[in-house]
This record gives sequence, structure tokens and C-alpha cells, in this order.
Amino acid sequence: MIFLLLPPSLFFILLGLRAAARPQDLLAGFDLPAKSALSRNEIRAVYGGFPLFIGAALVLPLAWPEMLPGVAAAGALSLAGMATGRLLSAVIDGEIGRMPLIFTVVEIAGAAMIAAAWLGA
Repeated sequence: MIFLLLPPSLFFILLGLRAAARPQDLLAGFDLPAKSALSRNEIRAVYGGFPLFIGAALVLPLAWPEMLPGVAAAGALSLAGMATGRLLSAVIDGEIGRMPLIFTVVEIAGAAMIAAAWLGA
């Protein structure tokens, strides 16, 4: 069951690498341009550094299984929090765009995978 951590880990790592490499493109599908060094810094931090380290943390239980409860809690709650924020926004605004919907589905699936790995351990 611990291998269920790998797809969410890959998602986080790829998201982080993409944000670090091309912050100006990452949020274009959300109508959020990154035109300044200030905005690119924020994207690299929140969508780059944070996901990279969560993704790395999710692979640690493969070597150190005793880390699974803490890592799984952090990863699952991070993804569930993102999905909840998107759903709350959709309710408040009365709509959800294509990209936010895709990310919501991916975040819910990732949270479920991490929770299954944790509960199955």
C-alpha cells in the first residue's frame, strides 16, 4: 500500500519543477500572469519549493516506514486543503473553470491515495 504514495509524489515533484523552471507559464491557465520578479518569486515558492519538498517527503516512507503517519497526514491534508479551497471558491463564485476543476480532481485523487497508503500500512 505504501506505493500509493508514488503518484501523488510525482504530481508534487513535477508541479514544483515546472513552477521553478517556468513560473510565467504555470498559472496562465488560471488567468494569472506572472509579469514581475515579485510574482515569479511567489509562484516559485508556493507552487515550486513547497510541492518539491512535499513530493520528496512522500517518498521517505519507502526507506523509513515509521515516517508514514506524519508524512501521509501532511500530504493528504495539503491536497485536501487545496481541493477544499477550490470547491469553496466554486460555491462562492458560482462557477469553476476547466483548469481548477482538473486540479480539484487530481488533488482529491491524490489525497485519497495517500490516505489509503496510510490506512493500509
